[in-house]
Amino acid sequence: MKTLRSLLFIIALTMTCGIYSHEQDMLKESDVSKIMKQILEQHLGKKEFSAKVLNNALIIYINQFDPHRIYLLESEVKPYANMTDQQLNDLIEEYKKSNFAFFHALNKVIQESIERSRRLRRGIEDDARNNLFQINALKENPPVAKKEKELFAKNTSELKNHILENLEEFIESQRQHYSDALIAQRKEETIQAYETQLREFESQYLYVDEKGQPLPAAEQENLFAIHVLKALASSLDAHTSFYQNNEAYDLRVLLQKEFEGLGIVLKDTPQGPTITHLLEGGPAAKNGLIKIGDILIKVDQKPMTDLSFDKVMEILHNPTNMEVKLVFQRKNASSEESTQIPVILKREVIVINNDRVDVSYENFGNGIIGTVKLHSFYQGDEITSEKDVRNAIQKLQEKGNLKGLILDLRDNSGGFLSQAVKVAGLFITNGVVVISKYSDGNEKIYRDVDGRRVYNGPLVILTSKATASAAEIVAQALQDYGVAIVVGDEHTYGKGTIQTQTVTDNQSASYFKVTVGKYYTVSGKTPQKEGVKADIIVPGPWNNKQIGEEFLSGAVSADKISPSYKDDLKDIAPDIKSWYMKYYIPKLQQKKIEWHLLLPTLKTNSEYRIANNKSYQYFLKGDKAKLASNEPDSEEEEMLGVSVKRQKDYGEDDLQQQEAVNIVKDMILLHTYGAIKK
Repeated sequence: MKTLRSLLFIIALTMTCGIYSHEQDMLKESDVSKIMKQILEQHLGKKEFSAKVLNNALIIYINQFDPHRIYLLESEVKPYANMTDQQLNDLIEEYKKSNFAFFHALNKVIQESIERSRRLRRGIEDDARNNLFQINALKENPPVAKKEKELFAKNTSELKNHILENLEEFIESQRQHYSDALIAQRKEETIQAYETQLREFESQYLYVDEKGQPLPAAEQENLFAIHVLKALASSLDAHTSFYQNNEAYDLRVLLQKEFEGLGIVLKDTPQGPTITHLLEGGPAAKNGLIKIGDILIKVDQKPMTDLSFDKVMEILHNPTNMEVKLVFQRKNASSEESTQIPVILKREVIVINNDRVDVSYENFGNGIIGTVKLHSFYQGDEITSEKDVRNAIQKLQEKGNLKGLILDLRDNSGGFLSQAVKVAGLFITNGVVVISKYSDGNEKIYRDVDGRRVYNGPLVILTSKATASAAEIVAQALQDYGVAIVVGDEHTYGKGTIQTQTVTDNQSASYFKVTVGKYYTVSGKTPQKEGVKADIIVPGPWNNKQIGEEFLSGAVSADKISPSYKDDLKDIAPDIKSWYMKYYIPKLQQKKIEWHLLLPTLKTNSEYRIANNKSYQYFLKGDKAKLASNEPDSEEEEMLGVSVKRQKDYGEDDLQQQEAVNIVKDMILLHTYGAIKK
């Protein structure tokens, strides 16, 4: 599923900055059952390879190859998607012998479908080239219904239509990403980019290199084993996965926020791989010769011009050379001519400062209201989410009297469980934060035990439907204890399962992530499937989208366990229990009821503001034209906090964030009034 926030920068960053790490061993077919045995032993529910798992795997194998339905026909898919129990049981016996003849047969069908698709694409690109680039071409053709898109073509004519629509969508995405004018000027390059992108993907199934030459037998076997393992692992549940090297690298960087690389961020443009950013303190930034807008044309003497963006990234990823020779092309400002800039960069350890924590504040009364936006839960050698959030709050406190705080977890898709526990612990004294329940029945209790809070005032946790996993732990735990109000979309993503992974283990021979348990917060609830319910609904861009665990096939069901507000220390060893009794138990976080009692008033105020905020109403109705020129129509609207600034589109003014600030203001005022009344 993205990220669920704007992923362009994350993808560009993780795919262009090289990292030195242990490369996954070349796989053999005999490794498939061995690796699956490791995964199944740890899995929450499924402990053996069953007919149902195999049936799911076959469907996933097909879908991971042809998600856009531009290759296979319905008649080609049927024999593999509708197998009898006897057929599946026979295949399981073959699987136990590491005999994958059935998958090889399916792969043969896939290879033939690729050749057919290439023939059809050539005809489409030649015949409809000019029509494809008409600006209103897509608008004149009504979009195909989602359900229809999920169906395989019945014949070649339908298949050709699927391919045409896919090409149209690619061109439209290029228009939106760049501009109508630029794409109109670069028709040939755009068609070629589409074809290059598909051919690189297809090469993994044809077992050929970028020149179309057959790969060595060992590499072919490795690719086949990867495809089978990805399908088998994903068939167990929505989050168990097997990773290729580049995928493992991307995940590792997101989890650790540090890596060994060159410090360049590239973007795929019609002109070629283009520099969009130089990471502060990285080799490229320190070199001083590279500028934003430079186009990468060579890596270690090898031309990049005819390679796909992914292939360029793969070459840059190569960890074998610590010193890399790059050549960039720069257009001269005074003429049409270009200059070539050769540079030599040496890989270095780089700490990612972007996509960690953003801090802002606004004045209110005799103090400030602060916002700390945490993008993920990461943990490296030198950096952690907990340290960054702690430092952010302390900096806000240095700015002035911190009267209220918003912890923005929108689009935060999670990360390290241990960091979620520590971040939640910043807002409570002592207590249980999360209980992990594993497939073998064992439980592990995670506590905050330092007895201190970094902040103890009006607190809003801002969430969206894209808030998931570790971020849901923080939101639900703080909601359970009553120390915070959850504000945002109706509910969060609903991922309450725990995965263990080998991605950050540099000694691992293979990379996978497996669902091993479910987590529950102190109330005994799990956010699995249902998500964390907002105390006050303040809709955002994800509110009407069908995203979340409930929409995933193979999602684990939800349940409840007993609350743990009164911690009985049942898991604590007798020899250290006395320490807990003396230092931990006396400072257990008590459940606060103040914000719960004020919720009716807070909800009423928020609903009134949203109903009378024309900007918000335009946004909720999807009326971007009116939203683009919204000015307060009345004094009342201005008093309600409507921005007087013209905005080009939703996002320049974050309406959800603005209302969260208004709710914090209400909390401050109601809290103060209540204190005076007493």
